[in-house]
Amino acid sequence: MAKPNLIVGLDVGSGKLTAIAAAHDERTNTLQVLSGRSIPCRGLRGGMVTDIRETSAAVTTILGSIERETSQDISQLFVAVRGPHIESFFNHGTYNISRPDKEIGPADMELAIENAKAVPIKNDNEIIGLFPQGYAVDKQRGIRNPEGMEGSLLEVDVQIITGASTHLNNLAKAIQRPGFRMEQPVYGLVPLGDSVLLQDEKENGAMLIDFGGETISVGVYIGGMMRFSCDIPYGCDILTNDLSTYLNTSRKAAKEIKEKYGVIHPDFLKQEHEISVPLLDGSATRMFKNVEILDCMQPRMEELLEQVEHYVGLNGYKPKSIPMVGVITGGGSVMPGMTTLCKDILGLKDVRKGAVRRDLITCGDEFFAPSYSTALALVIYAMERVSEENLYGKKTYRGNNSAFDKLSNFFRGMFG
Repeated sequence: MAKPNLIVGLDVGSGKLTAIAAAHDERTNTLQVLSGRSIPCRGLRGGMVTDIRETSAAVTTILGSIERETSQDISQLFVAVRGPHIESFFNHGTYNISRPDKEIGPADMELAIENAKAVPIKNDNEIIGLFPQGYAVDKQRGIRNPEGMEGSLLEVDVQIITGASTHLNNLAKAIQRPGFRMEQPVYGLVPLGDSVLLQDEKENGAMLIDFGGETISVGVYIGGMMRFSCDIPYGCDILTNDLSTYLNTSRKAAKEIKEKYGVIHPDFLKQEHEISVPLLDGSATRMFKNVEILDCMQPRMEELLEQVEHYVGLNGYKPKSIPMVGVITGGGSVMPGMTTLCKDILGLKDVRKGAVRRDLITCGDEFFAPSYSTALALVIYAMERVSEENLYGKKTYRGNNSAFDKLSNFFRGMFG
């Protein structure tokens, strides 16, 4: 019996790599996780490569482990990217249908989308994602899928996501050095939103916040679609740095203290007690009250959330003006008090911790942890959104020149 097709998702995070390998059973169209792992990577900072050799070594370690555990070679690899170099914006495209029958087909939709992406972008940037937001036929708006309808003028609004070619090429080199093949990179927030948010949340208004170590990714959903996204170049590692300085201890000890005793809202502070903290030089320990940990962490977290509010507000999506719920994920989301603080600072109607929906994939409970969310969502996205030809074909990411070919293949898979 043939083995199920292996789908591997690699989340390139803030100083770490996280991988999930899942078996896709084409007969039942289901996904089951076979292996998963997360390891630190000293060659990454904020989702961008700072040392190709270090990153390649980490890629070899994590993907080699995946291959051994699954007893399969990784033929293709789907990679989630993030970082301040990621940008998203919207554009409008039109296509005149001059045929006598006027019936709109997939080719007409693709041509309208092609026209929409004919927009100037920065010289060092390339398109890594292009998502139709809605269509209009002969000025009738609000059409989600015009295929089969009749009309003379087809219009489409698209969201375009770009990334810096330099960063993407460096990442591709780091992955290809050990002999792995990288598919077209995916902005990590896109599959995350598909797998973590409920459709009603997307329709009514939701803010998705992925709290990473060195970046915070934010997406705003209204009317069923992502209307805005950004990556803020600050993350929850800054709390570790603050604790390390305040407590005069190592970053390793500060990280352990943050994860074990960290609280960012007074309502979640349990009975007051003291914590033994090793001094930086290791010569002795010093006692601190747990309320001091709160007093150190809460103001900084409030500053980070104010940055989220600032970036979102610049684009007209202030949650205090537009009713929205909040869904938080990522390693930083697990800190006690995070949901309450997000609600208070951002003015959201309600806030919940998000995880990949369990009806989408079969796996052990450990892989539903927030730290695996993006990698887990990525393999679901790969199965659902990419055509079989792209998924198991021979093409690989080779940088800026192949981006438009990939997108063309992507839409042929969607509409052809």
